[in-house]
Amino acid sequence: MGFTPIKYTLNRNIQSSGLQDQVDGARVIELFSSIVAEVIGEGIAQKVKGLYLKNRTLTVSVPSPVIGQEIKLHENAIVDALNKKMEVVVVERLRFLA
Repeated sequence: MGFTPIKYTLNRNIQSSGLQDQVDGARVIELFSSIVAEVIGEGIAQKVKGLYLKNRTLTVSVPSPVIGQEIKLHENAIVDALNKKMEVVVVERLRFLA
């Protein structure tokens, strides 16, 4: 009799408990800054912050409209990179709060 890796047991329990959306949201927020650093640069990544994920929209805090516009120019690349890291489509668009 073999052992089941804990990763699979945890994933199954998270999915069955209905917590998958919260886990995905937390993971996307955690990945957001590193993705921005890869796509745009570390300078901007340090100034922005992922706040929450709701209805496949990631709300992002930006310090100014100029930085918001810069991220908007790269929105597709950021969303694609996030979904690639998550291995499933979790984010469809970004929303900005200044």
